[in-house]
Amino acid sequence: MGKSSRIKPPIKANQYVESTSFSPTRLAFNLSFLTSDRKYNFQGKSFTKMVKISLLQQLIKLSEHDLVTILSWDKRAGLESLPSTAVTFKLNQDFVASGRFESCIAGYWIFRLNQLGRVIGKIHGTTFYILCIDLTFDAYDHGS
Repeated sequence: MGKSSRIKPPIKANQYVESTSFSPTRLAFNLSFLTSDRKYNFQGKSFTKMVKISLLQQLIKLSEHDLVTILSWDKRAGLESLPSTAVTFKLNQDFVASGRFESCIAGYWIFRLNQLGRVIGKIHGTTFYILCIDLTFDAYDHGS
């Protein structure tokens, strides 16, 4: 058999190692650990078409810029931080059990959906884990 007729065995998923020096700087969003509390997830009655549009617009805007740049923006356009003790929603326990909660940047991070609500999550590297969509403005104290 010639060299051209050799068939290489397929790479198994656990054997694949990406060899690149790519280092992400822009935010990516993960929705897999959204709270099961209907008041703060996609099943809530407040989660309207306008909220969906606003959420998508914000995800697009925030993912177009480096995290360092976004952190320099005013809280109305970028992100604001909250201490971990400030939130009142039920955290997805799979997020905690996976070890992600402890490996994230301290506190919670919020971005606004205009006047429609707030999205609350945690950040690890450049991944923003969306944990809660607060459309009733009661998942944390918004101050006066």
